[in-house]
Amino acid sequence: MTLEKSETEIDKSSRLSDQESSSKASFSRAGTEIDAVGGHETGHVEEEGPEIEQLLPNTNIVTHCIYKNDPQRLIRCFEDDQDPHKEEILELLNERDENGKSPLDLAACLGRNQLTMELLQRGADVNSVTKKGYSCLHYAALWGRMPVVKMLIEHGADLQQRNAHGERPREAAVRYCQDECIDFLDWAEAKTILQESIRHTLETVTDADKAVAGRMTKEEKTVTLNMCKEKQEWLDNTEDATTEDFIAQRVAFIDVVGPVVQKLLEPDLASTF
Repeated sequence: MTLEKSETEIDKSSRLSDQESSSKASFSRAGTEIDAVGGHETGHVEEEGPEIEQLLPNTNIVTHCIYKNDPQRLIRCFEDDQDPHKEEILELLNERDENGKSPLDLAACLGRNQLTMELLQRGADVNSVTKKGYSCLHYAALWGRMPVVKMLIEHGADLQQRNAHGERPREAAVRYCQDECIDFLDWAEAKTILQESIRHTLETVTDADKAVAGRMTKEEKTVTLNMCKEKQEWLDNTEDATTEDFIAQRVAFIDVVGPVVQKLLEPDLASTF
C-alpha cells in the first residue's frame, strides 16, 4: 500500500511506501526507489564485525530501522556495546533527512507504533517541527495513525502547534477526514484545558504576594484550593471521562474560582484566564 498525499497540502516532498512482503519490499522516497528482493536491499554497505549490514540509500541507522519496521535493530544500537552505531545513535534521534523530516515524523507517517515508543523513550523531541511548522503529531493526525497520536500526546506533544497553513494537528486531521483522530484530539484538548485551569488557579492563589493576596478572604482562598483539589482528584480517578465531561467540569470549576482569580489579576491580565 503506497502512502501518498499532495505535496502542496502537507509539505511532503517524498512518497513513503509501506508495502512489505516476504519476497519483495519496495521503498520509495524523494523519487528514489529501492527494491528488496529476497530480503537483500541495494544500498551502501557498512561493516558490523565479520558481518555486512546494508542500509537503505539516503538513510542512517535510525531511519533505516523505521523504513524496515525493525525496532529490535534500533534497540540493539542502544544496548549492545559492540554495535557500530552506538556512539552516534543519540545524535541521530532528532536528525532531519533531506526532506526535512525527523525520525519521529517518519514513524508517525508510517504508523510505526513500537518504533515511535522507542524513539520517545530514548529521547526524541516530540515537539520538534519542520521549517513549515509540521510536528510529528500533525503527521500522525493527518495520516490517521491513532495509536501514534495517543503516544505522542501522552509524551507531551503540543496540541496547539500551527503549521504554515495555520493548522493545528486537529485541523490537519479535519482536512483529511480522519474522524477518529479528530474526536481524540478534541478529547485531549478538553482534558488539557481543565488541567491548565487547575494549574493556573493554584499558581495564582498560592504564589500571590501579600499585597495581592489581601484582595481575597481566607474563606475564598480555602474554597478555591479545595475546588482545585476536588477537580484534580476527579481527573486522576475518572478513567472513562468524555470530552463533554471535561468541558462540564471546567465550567463548574470556573463558576467557583473565577471571581477569586479575577480579584488577584490585573484587569488587563484577567482575560487570559
